[in-house]
Amino acid sequence: MKHGLKRLTRYVLVAAISFSLAVPAMAATKEEVQSQIEDLKNQQSELESQLASLKKNKTDTESYIKDLDEKIKVYLGKVQEISAQIEETEAEIALTQENLEQAKEDEQQQYKALKARIKAMYEAGNVSYVQMLLGSGDLKSLLNDQEYISKINEYDHNLLTNLQQIRDQIAAYEAELEEQKELQEAQKEEYELEKASLEKVVADKEEELIAIGADIDSVNSDIVTTQEEIDAENALLAEIIEQERKAAEEAARRRAEEEARRRAEEEAQKNQSGNSSSSGNGGYYEEESPSYPSSSTGLIWPVGSTYITSYFGYRNSPTAGASTYHQGIDIAASQGSAIWAAASGTVTTASYSSAMGNYVVISHGNGLSTVYEHCSALYVSAGDYVSQGSTIAAVGSTGISTGAHLHFGVMENGSYVNPLYYVSP
Repeated sequence: MKHGLKRLTRYVLVAAISFSLAVPAMAATKEEVQSQIEDLKNQQSELESQLASLKKNKTDTESYIKDLDEKIKVYLGKVQEISAQIEETEAEIALTQENLEQAKEDEQQQYKALKARIKAMYEAGNVSYVQMLLGSGDLKSLLNDQEYISKINEYDHNLLTNLQQIRDQIAAYEAELEEQKELQEAQKEEYELEKASLEKVVADKEEELIAIGADIDSVNSDIVTTQEEIDAENALLAEIIEQERKAAEEAARRRAEEEARRRAEEEAQKNQSGNSSSSGNGGYYEEESPSYPSSSTGLIWPVGSTYITSYFGYRNSPTAGASTYHQGIDIAASQGSAIWAAASGTVTTASYSSAMGNYVVISHGNGLSTVYEHCSALYVSAGDYVSQGSTIAAVGSTGISTGAHLHFGVMENGSYVNPLYYVSP
């Protein structure tokens, strides 16, 4: 809404300007629009820089999430592996407990058999065995009794000892398995904590990725909006330039009419006096001046044709490499036709460039220079002094050009200005 109001205000401004052909007012407005375009382009450049940064951040975040996903897979594999190991340990513990119970049962059965034999001995009259049995607190004490060892059957003693050793071994193995299980469960818990921590980071990064995507959409929208504003400002500028061109043409027409009247009066006076004259420049590079009148600024039209194909200022580039801000006017003319010096002065440049082709620059003093580009031939050299109207070059299509024409430019203190402020056809 804010941008639309701004554009509406500026359109009202240019509409008001269209009712007045006052060049100073238009020039000030044009500068304002050009400044606005530059500001918008700078803003667009900053937005594009932000967009590039956001896209890089998005790529980096996606890469980071991918790395975390790979680590999560590793920890998931470890959790599954340790879970399988715990299951195996639990199964082995269950089997060991069964074996331990069986060993205890075997030991008890053997102990019962031993007591049965001792009872039988007692019933047969051997009292000492019964006393020894009753005096023993448990099987281990009984087995350690030296008197018993000396009297009991060696077979029974060895059998009971082996059974007790087997039971103790199984119990020790069970304890070892329980300890192993505890370690495995601790390891599993550690893996699960690591996995959960990574999953939390991934979740946070995915939220961050969503926010980055929203920022990218917002910046893209701002870029589109800014481009629309630039387009609107360019359209406004084109309209201002068109009004300026019309104003310049009108001023040029009036100057031409005034000059024509002045020339007519001078010619009439000459005819009346019967005097006529011709002059040379005493060695200066000079030819008879063209018939086109000079403007109030003292400059004359530089070529025989008056057909302007491209005006000063913003434009669509006519060909690859050509500028979009035209720093002169293009005047269509036949190949090889004469190009005249718009005013007397010193040739500062007579050279060639890939863009301008063959070109000439003439300094007229007081910071004023004129430029003649795309020539097919140059008839002057740097350092030559030329008089106004002297033929300095021929029309051509060298450099970046789409056809035979003269690009004519005017510079004030090194900056290009609209040539139609100085010359008129």
